[in-house]
This record gives sequence, C-alpha cells and structure tokens, in this order.
Amino acid sequence: MKRSILLLYIVLLAGLLTQAVGQDSNIRAGIDSVNTVLKANPYYDGFNEIAFNYTVSITNERELVVEMNFDGPFKWIYKAKIDDLELNLRNEPCRESPSSVCWVCKKNETGVPGNCIQAEMLMTDGGSQKENASNICISFSARGGICNSIYYSMNRLMTNVMNSNR
Repeated sequence: MKRSILLLYIVLLAGLLTQAVGQDSNIRAGIDSVNTVLKANPYYDGFNEIAFNYTVSITNERELVVEMNFDGPFKWIYKAKIDDLELNLRNEPCRESPSSVCWVCKKNETGVPGNCIQAEMLMTDGGSQKENASNICISFSARGGICNSIYYSMNRLMTNVMNSNR
C-alpha cells in the first residue's frame, strides 16, 4: 500500500514537472520567435536615418522587458509587470500604427492609466536615467506587414506566462 501511494506521488510529481518544463519551453520558443522577426525587421527612423533594434524577454517575476538599441550613445530598457498591463485594448491594434504595438497600464480608480512601466536609459559612458511611463511599445519595420502577427504572438505569450507556474 505504501509503495502504491509513493509510486502515485512520484508519477504525479513527474507529470507536474513535465507540464511546467513544457510550458517554459513554449514561452522560450515564443520569445525566440518574436525576437527573430524583430531582428529581421528593425524600425527605421527615416528623419534621423537611424535603425532601432528591439528585443523582448520575460522574467521569472512575470515582467515584460523591452530593449530598444541602436548604434548610438544609449539604449532604453522598459520593464512592466504583465498583470499591470491591458493586454487586449482594441480589435485592430495595428490600424493606426503598422510599425509598432503598444500596451498601456491598467486604469487606476480614477479611470486613468497608471505609470506601471519603468523606463531606463543606459548610456555607454555608464550613466543612466530612469522615469516612469504609462505604455510600453515594440517598434519594427512596417514593410513586412508583421504588426498583427507580433501583437497576437506577444499577447498569447503574455497570457501563457500569466497562466503558467512561472
């Protein structure tokens, strides 16, 4: 009887671990997929003639981290807890801006989005500057028609993170 209970416990534990590892590998694969698309389609600012490269990651603390980098004297890193963000804002998120997707902070008691995003500019000389923001965005080339794909992939990814044991 004790062996049966122990064996059942081991089987259940192994099943839970397999599910957690599977979810984590799906999350990693989703992040890698989005970053591959972003790397192949950098945002180009024609006025300043600068290409910006964006990458995304998700921490174990369920934070979305967006890094904006270019060949210049600084880079920006934006961080926000995923559960502080409105994930589904509208039906056609890329209609107004086909070269970026953005999420805003959930509204506070007064109905205004909060400042749940920490934005930090890191300068190559070692300095930094921090500020709070109410939205977090990923920008990319509008040429590829990839906006909806990135938006839905990111929302699915963030929803999976919120539903995981991460």
